[in-house]
Amino acid sequence: MLLRARALFRTEESQDLRGVIAEKIEDLGHYDVLAMDRVAAILMWGRSGSLLLSSYLDGHADVMLLPQSCGQRLYEFFERYQSLPLRDKLIGYAAFEPDYPGFFDGDFAISPDQYYAAVQAILEFSAKWPAEFLESRRAFFLFVHIAYNLALGRRPPSSPPLIVYCQHVWDNAAARKLVEDFPQAKFVHTIRDPISSCDGIFRHHFKWVQTHIMLPYSTLFLLINKDRPQFGMESRTRTIRFEDLHSDTAETMRDISDWLGLPYQATLLDSTFNGVPWVVARDGKAWSGRRLEQVQRRSEDLSGKDRALLFAMLYENFVEWNYPCPKIFGNPMVRWVVFLSLFLVPMKMEIVAARAVFKERTLPSLRKGNIWAMIKFLSRIALCRVVIIGLLAPAFFRRCAFGTTLLRIDHKRRPLERREDGARAARNETELE
Repeated sequence: MLLRARALFRTEESQDLRGVIAEKIEDLGHYDVLAMDRVAAILMWGRSGSLLLSSYLDGHADVMLLPQSCGQRLYEFFERYQSLPLRDKLIGYAAFEPDYPGFFDGDFAISPDQYYAAVQAILEFSAKWPAEFLESRRAFFLFVHIAYNLALGRRPPSSPPLIVYCQHVWDNAAARKLVEDFPQAKFVHTIRDPISSCDGIFRHHFKWVQTHIMLPYSTLFLLINKDRPQFGMESRTRTIRFEDLHSDTAETMRDISDWLGLPYQATLLDSTFNGVPWVVARDGKAWSGRRLEQVQRRSEDLSGKDRALLFAMLYENFVEWNYPCPKIFGNPMVRWVVFLSLFLVPMKMEIVAARAVFKERTLPSLRKGNIWAMIKFLSRIALCRVVIIGLLAPAFFRRCAFGTTLLRIDHKRRPLERREDGARAARNETELE
């Protein structure tokens, strides 16, 4: 990792960046680093708009965040390389090998020399600070975000700005570490119509079916396990519906900015990272931010039987989160009958994944006469079927027998409905007066 980092910044090390470093040291004086304890973690539930919410927050003047999923592995990196000095951690994280574009790649790339200068400025600025703090997990978390912000040339109006931590993945261990480092930390979960979320995450995972056969099969299990607050974080958790981010963006962002202690700004309606519009392309269409078509239920990769299975397994989610669901699935017997059908008929997602593996891996092995490889791939397909049943059955039994604690939406209603009620209440008060 350090070799990659040194290779990445070899040019910057040979340049004279004194002037740039001096400017960044001056900018660092604006931050009250030791008082920076405002952090909000964004988490997803399948394909539920966590990146969209992060992109709306990006443009706020008093927010610092790492774009897309660049910050997702901060704690993983620190645990792996915690013995390194701060400089090596900050330089090394930029060279870490994630599964997505890093700091200097993609549409939202920043300048390597600006980041390198920011790191040098941080080291000089904090040279006399206690080593205990500088080598801590909290300092690493703060300085990665500050270095990135300095590289962008941004200067928030508040000396302790809000850090939006794009955690995305539901992770109890990471949540506990975040609260240990920042006791006032908050968590914002995004959710979506379970059918659309399941369909979306399957499509996302299907891209890796050739190398990770189990991923498409695990789609439904991931939704079942991640639909509740992280343990012990209920009082500091807020839930946002994907559909509201598209259909009532202004009111939704006004609500969340109030909860996060941010003054409302018009930029909260712009979907950007690093100030650059975040453009989403799918099915031959491209857009940025709000798109009403996204509210519609999507189930291209789900059969009618698959949708019934989702209604049976996630009935409480549909009801609690106010998504359409046939009332007949409120009957426990109906839910059990539908679930037991899983043992007899594979889901469409399983069939699509198995067909792809058979076509791309099993048949080529057969044509080459590699019988052992063919048997291996067929066995893995069969094993995936057994594993998914083994994962879903206990989870479904626990939900039916003991209930489940779900993420909650304020009043189970959309922001638009709350706004209408507020206006109605105001009219009633005026009439009484």
